[in-house]
Amino acid sequence: MNKSIKHVFHSFAFNESFCTKNAILSTKKYDPEILILGTFNPLTPKTNFADFFYGRNYFWPAFHNLFNAGEVELKVTRMPKRGKPKSLPSPSLQEILVLCEQLKLTFADLVLSVLHNDADYIMLENDNINLNDNEYNLIQDGKKKGVGGLEQLNALGQLEWNTKNIIDYLIENTQIHSIYLTRKPTGIWADQFHKIKEHKELQNRSFTNLFTPSGQGKPVFNSMDRLICHWLNNTNNNFGKLDANWARKNVKDYDKFQKTVCITKPNLH
Repeated sequence: MNKSIKHVFHSFAFNESFCTKNAILSTKKYDPEILILGTFNPLTPKTNFADFFYGRNYFWPAFHNLFNAGEVELKVTRMPKRGKPKSLPSPSLQEILVLCEQLKLTFADLVLSVLHNDADYIMLENDNINLNDNEYNLIQDGKKKGVGGLEQLNALGQLEWNTKNIIDYLIENTQIHSIYLTRKPTGIWADQFHKIKEHKELQNRSFTNLFTPSGQGKPVFNSMDRLICHWLNNTNNNFGKLDANWARKNVKDYDKFQKTVCITKPNLH
């Protein structure tokens, strides 16, 4: 039998000050106040080159723009969608860690590992897996073009959920006031998010969901400007937005973003 495929940051040290346990970021440099909650980032060495949570998509370029640059200085994803980066990503990992401390951020993902129940699988060249003559992708939600996803693996009992660890972490860290899920809570993700959100000891926390930092789909369509404006100004009930008071306090030149980046943007629904 093969070993389970763990989260890439299941137990990982980024440096002497930042590490993870159970795919939850830990640091002694500050007490985190905001938890950014994701889904799963599998340890698949042929296609996964992430060096931190959200290390490949728009997340950190957007946060750099909002909280460091005060303008849209970076317009593309931090790493290419496919393949290894050909140059050092921007912002750098060190800049990311500084932003974490500056904004008192921590991170966690809902899935700890997959294929943990003695699964006899074959790893394919594209980092999909073959299990019982069926192919599965370890990132996508559901079945696409005959390839199963995490929903199908969950139905087989092959997702190890991190939900209890996250609940315990939040209970222990009472100073964390805001939890942002970086996707729309649907399907299997809704079940787990609601378990956290509805826990009796977490009723005084703020829970919301942000448009995915992958930038894919309506209404963002892979636009840095539209993603930033969605995070700041969204009014669609399907998504939330960054806390307005927190954003005004922490975004570098908040009014400039509203007047120059968001002023001409179309309906965010």
